[in-house]
Amino acid sequence: MIDIVEYKKNGFVLLKNFIDTSVIDKIRNEAKQIFLIQLKRIDLIKTTDISETEFEQALYRLFEKDFQLLVYCGKQLQHLISLHQLSLSEKIISQLHELGLGFPIINVRPVIFFNNARLGKRDVDWKKPAHQDYRTTQGSLDSIVVWIPLIDIPKELGALEIIPGSHMQGLLDYEVSNDYHTLKSVEQNRLISVEVKKGDALFFSTLLVHQSGNNITDKIRWSCHFRYNNIEDKSFIDRGFPHTYLYKPEDKLVTPNFPLPSHMKEVFNK
Repeated sequence: MIDIVEYKKNGFVLLKNFIDTSVIDKIRNEAKQIFLIQLKRIDLIKTTDISETEFEQALYRLFEKDFQLLVYCGKQLQHLISLHQLSLSEKIISQLHELGLGFPIINVRPVIFFNNARLGKRDVDWKKPAHQDYRTTQGSLDSIVVWIPLIDIPKELGALEIIPGSHMQGLLDYEVSNDYHTLKSVEQNRLISVEVKKGDALFFSTLLVHQSGNNITDKIRWSCHFRYNNIEDKSFIDRGFPHTYLYKPEDKLVTPNFPLPSHMKEVFNK
């Protein structure tokens, strides 16, 4: 049982050993497999049976050689069935109920982040400055983020930094920098680092001020994030259930003149 009073006061709760590590391993292994298929296709690796270090170094080479391919692979990660299954798991939903969400609903699609300075063209691509997730979601006032590490994330790997109790300040003043909404002023001395291990889960208010820690290693920080609204929140009801995320398809064909009848025969005439 968690201390609801402490959660409401601090705006977060860290649950140790909350998720079976086999579930986490499945998500990460499938995410890696997506990259490995393309890394082998373009001859950046000779076999998919490689070490973690070799895999990470191959991703850094992919960033330099074909950034668009890296982006496409990264987008496929967000649609892993195993990732979505975890976001809908009874264990997480039950915890949301315990934290006060009477009618939890998916806020935005689940996401996987893989962060290192060598995988970003700008600092904001791999190290998010101080922000509140509510600024981009604008859902229920009790909306929650579930932040789950896919590997152990100590301070040196960029563990999340938060300001306990900052959710009680409401929405803070923002400015746009590098196309990213960041807080104008942050009390850096109040930030604390939240080190986590695989299997842990951090539940926090979407209004809690947080930022990425500084990954000073050559390793990649892997994590997944889920966001939930509460349909029963009065403010959400009164505002007509606003939804701020827009998903739309590409306007043009990514691969011109594809597929042709010959391509279809290759698939369906086997």
